[in-house]
Amino acid sequence: MEIEEPAKAPKITTNLFSFKTFRSPDKIAYNERNQFFISHPDLTQGTFNEAFLLDTAEKNKTKQEGVIKGLKPVRHYKEIRAMNTDFYDYSCLLMEQRRNDSSRPPFDVKPPEPLSRDHYLSIWNELFIQIVTQQSSAVRQTCLQLIITQFYIENRKRLTIGDISKLTVVIPDILIDWLRRRRYAKCGGELFGVHNLGIQEYRRVEQTLCCYVPGEISHIENIMAREYKEKSTRNLLRTESTTEITNETEIENLNDTTTAERNELSSETAKELQKDKSFDISGSVTVSKDSKIFGSISANVSTGYNNSSSSALSNTEAKNYAKEVTERALERVVQRTSEKRTFKMIKEFEENNKHGFDNRGGKQHVTGVYRWVDKIYDNQLVNYGKRLVLEIEVPHPAQLYKKAMEWENKKKADEQTVLTPPKTLSEFGIDRADDIDSDNAQNAATAYGVTIQNYESQTQYLNVDIPVTEVENKSSSQSQTLNSILIPDGFVAERIDGVGSFNYKTTTGTAYIEFKFSGYVTHQGDYKDKGQKNFDYHFLLNPNLAGSISVVVAYRRTNSYSGSLKVKCVSDPRLITEWQQDTLATLQAAYQKKLDEYNEELKLQQAATQAEADQEKSEDYSNSAINRLIEERELKRASIEMMSKPYCYDMGIGFTNCQTYTCKSTCDEEELKATIPVIIQNQALENYAGFIKFFETAFQWEILSYIFYPYYYNEKCRWYELLQTKNADPIFEAFLQSGMAKVLVPIRPQFEKSVLWYLETGEISPECDVVPETADNRYESLLKDLGNQDEVTVEGKWKTRIPSTLTIIQAKSTYFEDEKGLPCCDGDTTSFGSDDRVLEAKEDKPEPEGE
Repeated sequence: MEIEEPAKAPKITTNLFSFKTFRSPDKIAYNERNQFFISHPDLTQGTFNEAFLLDTAEKNKTKQEGVIKGLKPVRHYKEIRAMNTDFYDYSCLLMEQRRNDSSRPPFDVKPPEPLSRDHYLSIWNELFIQIVTQQSSAVRQTCLQLIITQFYIENRKRLTIGDISKLTVVIPDILIDWLRRRRYAKCGGELFGVHNLGIQEYRRVEQTLCCYVPGEISHIENIMAREYKEKSTRNLLRTESTTEITNETEIENLNDTTTAERNELSSETAKELQKDKSFDISGSVTVSKDSKIFGSISANVSTGYNNSSSSALSNTEAKNYAKEVTERALERVVQRTSEKRTFKMIKEFEENNKHGFDNRGGKQHVTGVYRWVDKIYDNQLVNYGKRLVLEIEVPHPAQLYKKAMEWENKKKADEQTVLTPPKTLSEFGIDRADDIDSDNAQNAATAYGVTIQNYESQTQYLNVDIPVTEVENKSSSQSQTLNSILIPDGFVAERIDGVGSFNYKTTTGTAYIEFKFSGYVTHQGDYKDKGQKNFDYHFLLNPNLAGSISVVVAYRRTNSYSGSLKVKCVSDPRLITEWQQDTLATLQAAYQKKLDEYNEELKLQQAATQAEADQEKSEDYSNSAINRLIEERELKRASIEMMSKPYCYDMGIGFTNCQTYTCKSTCDEEELKATIPVIIQNQALENYAGFIKFFETAFQWEILSYIFYPYYYNEKCRWYELLQTKNADPIFEAFLQSGMAKVLVPIRPQFEKSVLWYLETGEISPECDVVPETADNRYESLLKDLGNQDEVTVEGKWKTRIPSTLTIIQAKSTYFEDEKGLPCCDGDTTSFGSDDRVLEAKEDKPEPEGE
């Protein structure tokens, strides 16, 4: 019974590098052009053709538009077939001969008679109409098929069946130019930065790993007889951080005050209704006398009117009024703030490696030899033949990739970092003390976790009555000083509004009266005869008055006067300033505390991240294979964008819509809701699928090549940034710094006509038998040269030996048979002997104490 050998694993082939050899195609001769390329017989015939022979003047544009609107394209290919059924059927058989495989059927059908000239011109006319209107791709392909068949029948004596695939219809350049201007006026219609380079010979070096072989000696381990050798490695990472803060404040304030005041009045009767008023009219006489027994004695006699804010009815008759005030205030404020914050994080990673050799029981030395491991590669140079190549100049090739990496890093940072720094005071609109108000101060205090006193500007009104006061009518000016109006603590007087009245009588001269409030004077006069005058006054106090307002009445020839006034008091601005300054200091201290906490926690988090990175032994390593994929992907995306955007094609279109479904379980009354993406199927999806298929199929992206130009072809303001961009992979670093990239994209064989047609018209036509006409017949020359394709050939083979970082131990070691020293290549190397001694296995025993 034969034993089947195990199947060998397939070898992995790596594309080591590729290179291209460019050459310009030979310009096609006139007779060669007429041999395989089919042109319109006479462009001057037909209204439709004549419209495109006109110049581009405005009057002719109107005529062209009129012609386009009057076109009636054929909608189904059967209408073309019905013109000549036999000719159409023969053309279908003829097109089958274009196959390159063995399924091509034999062809021995007798050709029909050629189409008449009028019929042939009508086919050309319909082809132009289909190109302009894009009505039916099937009708256009039918027209091309009939034109090629007509050309073959007329020239079958010099053409073979194999030449069918080489026949190509040439579309006049005047029609191509008109189509580009009309279709793509909004998008440009010019492929700037995209150039047709011509033909290249594409070669690639392919590498296959063949085997592993021993290389040079990497290490020799010697263990002497009776020797014990052990190596122990310990790697420990420990991170610990502790922060402790303690604040303590103690304040004590003691105040002791005693005041005694005694007044005696002969008689007083008061019946007052209190309405939050306070006013005194007083005249005082002071008598002072020295006494040997009691010292200096002073007496103060006064009459007064006092009104305060209570609603009680008071009737008091007092001969002795005594007031004794004793104040004792004891304030003891003990403020103790004790704060202890401890941040402690311990993260340990310990790795213990123990490696030893035990030759204590051996009588001879033991030697172990380690060898490097080399890799043997098979290389071959493969020629893939001729390719039509486009050159695309891509500006800023890495810009989108770097933006995506910035977004990814920011997203990761947001996911990993739950810490957020505290808002600064500026974010609350506080840059200085003047900016503080109750709202932003409270918002900041809430964010910082502190309590502050809210300050609200208050308004208080003082109502003062001046009762009817009778005075002696004199011809000279007199004055009386009334009790000052006391302004409450924390307030200032902002405005005084009042009314007054005085009774006067004069036989000679004039009478007047003045009310004076700390320098603000209202004057009423000068009146003759007798009478009574009522008046009002209004004062806006600037600056505001604090403490008290003096009241003085000046008059002449006056019998009596009276009045009332109202003082508007507002919060003292100085207190607001003090509150703002105190609040600012409190908020600044709270912010600094929050910031210190954040920085401390951030340090711990960074230490943890660093410890994790060290534990995983992360390195700044760049995978060159992945980098090549990234470079090719970004260059491919940019190249497709540059080739499609001028022709109004959009990339990145979505064809899904979200729809919510509600499901009710038969076993459960609970309703379940789910939002499912639904695919949108419409003509736009069909067009987009054709767009993707064309660009993914017609171009050989897998063998593109590119060159990155340096950073100084980028914007000057970005030079500093680009120079600082580093990467372990030098090619990828050039990609990240590049200001411009040159991309060479080969066209896949059999798609040359489709790509050339797209480059000129912007129309995607995968099955294309037409080519745009150019002044120098460039496209015809390219297609003729590409028609002579060679098979894929291997032009050379060789092997390479590459060292690796792997090591392996030899089965047998070596030793010196004598002590003559190390041998050299000029001397005798027979002093080496072969040794297969190994260390004997021994049971692990505990080490004796003290060793």
